[in-house]
Amino acid sequence: MVGKIVRNQKLNDKYYLLEIKCEEFVREAKVGQFIMINTRHQDYTNDPLLRRPLGVANIEGDKFSLVYMIVGKGTRLLSECQKDTEISFSAPLGSTFTLLRKKRTALLAGGIGIAPVYWLAKTLKEAGCVVDLYYGGRTMDDVVLLEELKETTDHLVVTTDDGSAGIKGLVTDPFGENVNSYDQIYACGPKGMLRAVSEIAMGADVPVEVSLDERMACGLGACLGCIIYVKEGDETLQKRCCVEGPVFDGSKVVWDTVCK
Repeated sequence: MVGKIVRNQKLNDKYYLLEIKCEEFVREAKVGQFIMINTRHQDYTNDPLLRRPLGVANIEGDKFSLVYMIVGKGTRLLSECQKDTEISFSAPLGSTFTLLRKKRTALLAGGIGIAPVYWLAKTLKEAGCVVDLYYGGRTMDDVVLLEELKETTDHLVVTTDDGSAGIKGLVTDPFGENVNSYDQIYACGPKGMLRAVSEIAMGADVPVEVSLDERMACGLGACLGCIIYVKEGDETLQKRCCVEGPVFDGSKVVWDTVCK
């Protein structure tokens, strides 16, 4: 697919918000899916060779948004793309979150994990759910879009490791105090956080879905580079994060193989 960049906004020294116009993509995308985006400035070069996986953060009209963090050459090149530039990317990929109506939900995001959680929060709110969002980062630079998030949630709790924004400490601390009040839990962020969230949810017997961020090369399940293990009955099975995921039942993930 090909779209036109509407804006590529620098949120801070680490994070950017990229908005792209593409009616075809918007028609197909579902909450929780991701794309593989081409970060090269010219099609005749092969550097970077691989596209970068990014979660869909929002859809408005005929435009969709991505939130990304500068971590290497690909995302640095992406940050240099200008308004009105055409950019290529895959169709929407992967599995989706289970959407509920009129339930009490807890959403947890860590750092760049806010991307799919933002769209999920908006969708659940529109479906009449109570939406509490627990958003954590290492520092204040790792928690972005706070004003937008306040408008799409009933209760926003921000934590940072150093206390530079919100409550000092781990995002799982305030969540753990309230876990029994929710019908469904969703999370996206660092693997250690996802494991902790899943264990807290399982202890309270509350369903939990997690969006896993494994390294993806092809995004189509062919390279088998993003394999994780899940429990199904008495069996432990391999799953491709880019095809069967990125959204999984957190109670079934074999976390010892994910958090290596």
